[in-house]
This record gives sequence, C-alpha cells and structure tokens, in this order.
Amino acid sequence: MMRYYERYDDYGYERDDEGYEEQINEYLTPREVMELLAIGKNTFYKMVQSGQLPAFRIGRQWRVRRVDIELWAAGQQGGNN
Repeated sequence: MMRYYERYDDYGYERDDEGYEEQINEYLTPREVMELLAIGKNTFYKMVQSGQLPAFRIGRQWRVRRVDIELWAAGQQGGNN
C-alpha cells in the first residue's frame, strides 16, 4: 500500500509522473487522516465518535472530507493563540 506522502505532495495534490494537471483528493481514508495528523487509530475513531471530526461511512469504509480536516486544524490553531 502506498503511503500518503508517496501519493500526495506537500499541498495535498496527487503526484503525477505524467505531467498532467494535479488533482486534490477531496475525501480521505482513515489511514490518510492518521498519517496527515500524526495520530493513531484509536485517536482517529475517538475523534469521529465524539463529533470532533466529521466523518461518514460508505458501506463499511469511513471517509473524511479534506475541508473538514482543514477546518478542524484551523480551530486547533485558533484555540492555541
């Protein structure tokens, strides 16, 4: 399985060796969120269950919108000032 940093660049764009226009993946898997936030599996699911981090299921798979991660991070930075 490809790691997040191997698949996406520093700005969240998918890497593309062909030189085509890069695209942002709007929905992240739990593994991508965990790598992005440097958190563990238990922390991810606690955040989802508590409502800190909005997530939804597609069948048995969880997804988190990238914009929700950005909003959560902005709220964390605002609270630390």
